Amino acid sequence: MIFIPLVSMKNHNINHEKLNLINNNINIKSSENNYFRVLDVSTNQILKIPEKEFLYSVVASEMPALFESEALKSQAVASYTYFCKKRQENINKKYDFEINTEKSLNYITEQELRKKWGDNYDKYYEKIKNCVDSVYPEVLKYNNNLILSVYHAISSGTTEKSQDVFGQDLDYLTNINSPGDYLAKNYEVTLEISPQEFKNKIIKSKKDCKFDDNNIQNWARDYVRTSGGMIKEITIGSEKFTGKQIREIFELRSANFEIIYNSETNKFNIITHGYGHGVGLSQNGAQYFAQNNNYDYKQILSTYYPGSEITK
Repeated sequence: MIFIPLVSMKNHNINHEKLNLINNNINIKSSENNYFRVLDVSTNQILKIPEKEFLYSVVASEMPALFESEALKSQAVASYTYFCKKRQENINKKYDFEINTEKSLNYITEQELRKKWGDNYDKYYEKIKNCVDSVYPEVLKYNNNLILSVYHAISSGTTEKSQDVFGQDLDYLTNINSPGDYLAKNYEVTLEISPQEFKNKIIKSKKDCKFDDNNIQNWARDYVRTSGGMIKEITIGSEKFTGKQIREIFELRSANFEIIYNSETNKFNIITHGYGHGVGLSQNGAQYFAQNNNYDYKQILSTYYPGSEITK
């Protein structure tokens, strides 16, 4: 999940009870007892969004509506658990977490969904609504505590341990075989870049980094990988970098990559596998299990969050 920096709420009149943002075309009943308090950073307003309505939006923004219903249900439970945990952690704060209706981060408006789905809006919305309704208010727990139910689009074929990515060792976020990800669209993506541009981007991040122009093929070396395949450490030029740093520098889809110099084209090929941080539920992996293994949502969730239990 991506959370954006806080926006100052100074000099803004915030209505904590009413939710009716005409400009964003959100129209949600505020009479629900169960709701999330969210800061919409695009408007600097704190809103109360009923849980179900919020989940409809989250699932619609996180997964293609064409995915199998059981995959959509697994996303609904994972999302609900994740945001319930955020609310629990921020119980003494003014809001539970952030959304951005302008950029459709953690929430997508009806207006944007109509653009996205076109003539299929009614059919897709009803499908997602039915999936959410069928599992709400189920959550995932481990040792009677809400789990950190993170998720991502495509793993590199094996999900990552939380310790390797987030620095937090959680038994239920470990290496899980996710074979369907190999078949996902854009599982492998290649970025081609010239040596000069490659060098410029690295130096912009670390000014002291030196390069041997007579040994270009050795600019990227000494890969240290996690058990899931992502880069923990790599040497570029004279400096060491984390995989996360390189991902950010080159705007890669994941930190599971390989950097190869092609002497014939005088270009670097940065080959990336997967999409996202790689921890927890793989959305494309969930679709594969539902479509090809006939897994229901409970089997999908128990696969990606081993040892967790579903409870209401």
